[in-house]
Amino acid sequence: MTAARTPPKVPRPEPAPRVASPAIGRLASALAAGDPGASAAFWDGATSPIIEPDGDACIVTFLWRDAAAEQVLLFVNRLTDERDLSRSLMARLAGTDLWHLAYRMAPDWRASYTFAPKRAGERAPWLGADDHVAIRAALDHGLSDPLNPAGCVNRAGRQQSVVSLPRAPVQRWLAPRGVQRGSFSDSHLDGRLVRVYRPDEFVTGGPVVVVLDGDVWAGTQNLAVTVDNLIADGQVRAPLLLLVASADRSLRWSELSSGGGMPDWIADRLLPWAASRWPIGSDPRERVVAGQSLGGVTALLTAAERPDAVGAFVSQSASLWQPGVVQRVSRLPAGVRGYLEVGTQEWVLLEPHRTLHHELLAAGVPHDYVEYNGGHDYACWRGGIADGLRSVLGAAMP
Repeated sequence: MTAARTPPKVPRPEPAPRVASPAIGRLASALAAGDPGASAAFWDGATSPIIEPDGDACIVTFLWRDAAAEQVLLFVNRLTDERDLSRSLMARLAGTDLWHLAYRMAPDWRASYTFAPKRAGERAPWLGADDHVAIRAALDHGLSDPLNPAGCVNRAGRQQSVVSLPRAPVQRWLAPRGVQRGSFSDSHLDGRLVRVYRPDEFVTGGPVVVVLDGDVWAGTQNLAVTVDNLIADGQVRAPLLLLVASADRSLRWSELSSGGGMPDWIADRLLPWAASRWPIGSDPRERVVAGQSLGGVTALLTAAERPDAVGAFVSQSASLWQPGVVQRVSRLPAGVRGYLEVGTQEWVLLEPHRTLHHELLAAGVPHDYVEYNGGHDYACWRGGIADGLRSVLGAAMP
């Protein structure tokens, strides 16, 4: 089967909830009243974004300071609609160097964001690309927020800022707690880099987790730290991690799409290779595939089509827009278990995930299903993967 190579260009079903900012309104009023110190007082100790309660929601005001900018685009993961970028242009407060944009969001929201300023005589960096992937690539190279210390690194290796509202899920297993207790080793299999992490607590016959896009999870998102913390807190049985690196964008699309053949490679090449080198268990129920986006599709398809080798999946924001994927995955055998999550801001993926969830329930496939208030975003996935591992590795096997 040949998979579509890009997501469908579907606009947001409704515009992102852009609103007037109370904080900017107060500053504008002070400036209009002739208060000479209003601007300096506003910036003294300022943090961004400004979060203000508004009934059962929060008004989130993003700030950018740039006197030379002619336009500033605020790219917020899955609030920015690539089909209508004009709604993400920030406004400039007259007579100042302050650019601002505010959204009204539920208090459990989390997202990464960046800024893209355009100066006089420059071409806007978000123009000139006519397809979804190219536009996203341009936006993924934006600038982080100097007023916000919270951040994460995206797949492109660029620092992004992160906003987490007061009721966003706590990501308690992210931060390092000391010296890493396990060890890494690097190997190549069929031209692919496989980084292997063996925690000190791993025992003979223990579980194994195949982690797709392993270059990300062994690099900018340090999954080994999360696993060490989960083990220390008694949340999971210590797994051997097989972190399978992706290649360039084109090859990644080819390998991790629904027609890429990765399920058979994992079952017939990777796992036997690992078993010949490390004392992993032979029970398929102790073998997990974890992935996000295209990797989420591969995790699901491996569990569905190769249950002889893999008995569990962790799928985050799987690219279920690909033709036929939901139908193929819905044939998961009842003996497989897993974790399935999607962001409520992912307007292309939300309904297919709900459909798949209900079909898996009907088929008797045990799984945890989570909808989080966020998007297609490592800022969310880096916490969700811990919950996924807890779901599939959290209890002793019967």
